[in-house]
Amino acid sequence: MIGFFLGLGLMCASTLMYEITLTRLLSVTCWYYLAFVSVSMAMFGMTAGALAVQLRPAWFERSQVRLRMAQASFAMAVSMPIVLTIMFAIPLDISLAVQTVCSFLIFCSFIAVPFFFAGIVVCLSLTRASAPIGRVYFADLMGAAAGCFGSLILLNLVDAPSAVMVISALVFLSASAYAEFAAQPRLRTRCYFGAGALVVLAALNASTIHGIQPIWSKGRLDPRTDILYETWNPISRVRVVAPKTEPRFVGPETPPISSEVVYIDIDNDAATGIYRFQGNLQDVDFLRYEVNSLGARLRAGGSAAVIGVGGGRDVMSCAIFGFHRIVGIEINSSIVDVTSRRLAWYSGLDKIPNFELHNDEGRSYLTRSHEKFDLIQATLVDTWAATAAGAMALTENSLYSLEAWQIFYEHLKPGGLIAFSRWNHKPDFHETTRLFSLAYATLLREGVQDPESHLAMIRQDELATLLTSNQPFSVQDLEKMRTTAQKLNYQILYLPGEELGMQQLTPVLQARTLEGLAALRSRDYFDLSPPSDSSPYFFSFVRIHAIPGILRIPGVDWQVLLPLLHLTIFTLAALILVVLTIVWPARRWTRSQQGLARAPAGAILYFIGIGLGFMLAEMGMMQQLSIFLGQPIYSLAVVLAGLILAAGLGSLASDRMPISSALRSRAPALLSALMLVAYSLVVLPAIHGAVGGVLWQRIVVSLALVTPCGFIMGFCFPVGLRWATELGQEGNLPWMWALNGAASVLASFMAMCISTESSIRTCVLTGAACYALGGILLSGKGSSASANAATASEANTVPSH
Repeated sequence: MIGFFLGLGLMCASTLMYEITLTRLLSVTCWYYLAFVSVSMAMFGMTAGALAVQLRPAWFERSQVRLRMAQASFAMAVSMPIVLTIMFAIPLDISLAVQTVCSFLIFCSFIAVPFFFAGIVVCLSLTRASAPIGRVYFADLMGAAAGCFGSLILLNLVDAPSAVMVISALVFLSASAYAEFAAQPRLRTRCYFGAGALVVLAALNASTIHGIQPIWSKGRLDPRTDILYETWNPISRVRVVAPKTEPRFVGPETPPISSEVVYIDIDNDAATGIYRFQGNLQDVDFLRYEVNSLGARLRAGGSAAVIGVGGGRDVMSCAIFGFHRIVGIEINSSIVDVTSRRLAWYSGLDKIPNFELHNDEGRSYLTRSHEKFDLIQATLVDTWAATAAGAMALTENSLYSLEAWQIFYEHLKPGGLIAFSRWNHKPDFHETTRLFSLAYATLLREGVQDPESHLAMIRQDELATLLTSNQPFSVQDLEKMRTTAQKLNYQILYLPGEELGMQQLTPVLQARTLEGLAALRSRDYFDLSPPSDSSPYFFSFVRIHAIPGILRIPGVDWQVLLPLLHLTIFTLAALILVVLTIVWPARRWTRSQQGLARAPAGAILYFIGIGLGFMLAEMGMMQQLSIFLGQPIYSLAVVLAGLILAAGLGSLASDRMPISSALRSRAPALLSALMLVAYSLVVLPAIHGAVGGVLWQRIVVSLALVTPCGFIMGFCFPVGLRWATELGQEGNLPWMWALNGAASVLASFMAMCISTESSIRTCVLTGAACYALGGILLSGKGSSASANAATASEANTVPSH
C-alpha cells in the first residue's frame, strides 16, 4: 500500500501546485483579476472527473480500479505540457463577435483537462481503493497542503511554464507509484522515463528566454525581442529590455534633452524605468521638472518613504531635492534584485546618499515602523499601465483603501504630505476623482474640519499628482505650487483658493461627509466612493447595472469595461461547460435508471446550497486576505491549504457524527452559517491588528481565521451523502454530486460579482445564507417517502409495451 499512499499524496500535491501556478500564468496572459478562473476550472475539471467515475461504472470495475488510477495519472502527466503549449497559443481578448465566446470556451476546456484526470484519480482513491479511509484522507490532505506551499517555493526557483513541466514530472512519479500498486512494471518504467524527460525539458526551458513561453499577453502578440533578462517569481514575471534613448522635459522654454533608460516590464502590462546614474545628480536633474516630484519640491530637505521604488525614479527625485533620509519600499523581490544587484552598476541606487531599500509590502512596513516622514510617495503603483516610477503588481487593493491611507496619514510629521500620482486621461477622469475622494474621506475620518484646505491636485500632460497634508497648506506652499505650475505649464486641477480646474471633483467636494462620499457609489455611472478594506476595488469603477448608460456616453473609454466583459464571457463559457459536461450527463443518467425514485427537492437544494456556500466563502476569504498578505497568490495558497486541510479533517470527523434525525443532519450546515457570520465580524479587526507582522506571522493569522470555518464546512457534504443514503437516494447521489459541483464552479464567478457590486463581507454572508437555506430545506424522511410514492404512482400510469 505504500505505492498507493505515495501516489495519492503526489497527485494531490501536484493538482494544487498546477492550480496555483495556473493563477500566475493567467496574470501574465490575461489580467490579474481573472486569476480566480483557475479555482473555478479546477473545481469544474475535478467534478467532471469524479462524475465520470459515477456515471461509467463499467469502466471502473473493482478489478480494474488500480490500473485505472495509474492510467488516469499517466494521462494527467501527459496532458499538462500539451495543455500548456495550447493555452499559450490561444489569444484572449474582447471582440464584439461570437468567436470571442468560442475562444474563452476553448481556453477553459483545455486548462481543465488535467483537473479532469485528477478528479478520476482522487475519486477512485477515496471511494474504490481497499485502504483505511483515515489513512487515505491523511495522504490526500497532507499532499494538498504541501502542494499549496510547494508551488510558492517552485515559482521562486523556475519560471511558471517550466514549473508546469516540473509538476508534470511529479504527476509521472505519482503515476509510477500507482503503477507499482497495480503491478504494472511496463507502465511504471514509462512513468519514470516521462518524469526524467520532463525534468530535462523544464531545465532546458528555464535556461532560455526563447522556450515555451506565453506568446499572447493581454490580447497582444508578444514578439519577445530586445530581452536582456527575464525572471519569474510567485507574484510577477519581470523582464528587462534593451536600453533606449528618450527625450526628457526640462521646462517649457528649453528643448528636451535625451536620456538613456532601461525598462523593467512586469507581467506584460506595467513597467518601471531605470535611468543611468553614476552618482552625479545632475545627470538625472530632469526629474525635478515632472509633476510627480511636486511633493519632494515642497518638502525639500526632509525625509521620505517611497512606496514602489521600481527603477528608482521617485528616489532620485527626493535625492535631487536634498532629502536627508529616503526609505524605499518595494514588494517585488525580482525588481529589487535587478536594481540593487544585476544592474546596480547602471541604476546607481547604492550611490544615492541616505537611501535604504526594503523588500516589503508598503502598508505592512509602515504599520511596523514607528518612524514619521515629511513625504510618503507612490507614483502610478498599479497593474494597468506603464509607469516609470514603480510597479508593484497585484498590490493596489492594499494601498488604495481608506484604512491604508489612515496608516499613511499617521506616519506623517506635522505638515507632512501623502503624494500619489495617477493617470488623468481625457475624457475619463474617474481614476483621479476617486483618488481625491479617498483622500477627502481620510481627512474626514481623521477629524479634519476643513479637508478642502489640506488638498491639492496638479496635472502635467496625462499625469496628475494629488497632495494630501495633515495640516492646511501654508501660504508659502500655495504660492510655490502656483509659481511652479505657471513656470512649468502645469494645470491646477484643485488648489485651495483657486478656481476648480476639474469639474469632475465637484460631487466629492459637495459630499462633505463620509456618508455623502459613500453615496457616490451609486450616484453616477462610475463609482467615485472611497474604497475600504471590505470593498478594496479602487480600479473597479463600473457597476453592472451602469453598463448600458456608460455605453451611451460619447467618447467613453470602453477599456473601463474590460473587467466586467472578461468576467461575463468567462462566466458564460463556464456555464456552457458545466451544463454540457456535468449537469446534462448526470441528469440523463439519473433518468435512465429504472425504478429510481425522484430526488427530493430539499436534498437537491441542500447540495446546491452547500456548493454555493463553500465557494462563496472561499473566494471571499481569498479576496479579503489578499490585502492582508499583500498578494492574491499568497492568499490563494494559504486559503486553499487551510480550507482543504480543515475541511478534510471535518469530513473525516463527520463519520463519527450520528444522523439519526433530520435535525442532526441539518446541524453542520446551520453551524457553518454561524461560523461564517462570526468570521465576517472578526476578520477585519483581526487583520488590522496583525497587518504589521512579517509574512509568516500574517500567514499564521490567516490560517487561524479560515481553518475553524473549514472544519465545520467539511462536515456538510459527507453528512448530506449519508442522509441521502438514509433516505434511500443512493441512485440519485451522482445527480446531487453533479449539482454540488456545478454550483461550486459558478459560485466563483458569482463571488466576484457580489464582492465588486457590494462588498467582500456581503459575499461571505451570502455564502452563510446559502448554508443556512440548505440546512433548513434539507429533506426529512417524510418528504422522501412522498417522492417515492409519487414515483411509484407515475410508474403505474405508464402503459406497458
